[in-house]
Amino acid sequence: MQSRTDAGRRTRNTVVLALIVAGLCAGIALTRGAAQTEGSGSTAPVGHFSRAVELIRG
Repeated sequence: MQSRTDAGRRTRNTVVLALIVAGLCAGIALTRGAAQTEGSGSTAPVGHFSRAVELIRG
């Protein structure tokens, strides 16, 4: 009975770790995208929001 509990705990820990890594990667991508300056792009918050949407779609 204990092995099922351990297996469930390991699975849950793996899922949580994968979500944390995915969140970090998304945050890094958004930060890099916001840091890049585009000549034709807007520097207003709306410009950054549209860039974030492009990153999410891509």
